[in-house]
Amino acid sequence: MTFLGKARKEDLIILARVLEEEITPDVKRIDLRNLIVARTNYEFLRGLLNTVISQRTEKAEERKRELESEERRRREKKKIRKGIPTGKVETSK
Repeated sequence: MTFLGKARKEDLIILARVLEEEITPDVKRIDLRNLIVARTNYEFLRGLLNTVISQRTEKAEERKRELESEERRRREKKKIRKGIPTGKVETSK
């Protein structure tokens, strides 16, 4: 189960919890791996771990986009306060 070696500890913790294993706060990575390896359904575990990793990376990417958007808004507000044109076209009616 080499795919377990590539996973982060946080992913292994989530996987073990999904498998309803008891996890202590000071659990070591090797212990997590051993708990998971004790399960026999290799393909199920692999798919589940891939799902856990995908969800984590999607959340991280979403958070990154939110921070970038927040930073753009902050810069736009700063430009407006300084009176610098923001590149937006104003229309008069």
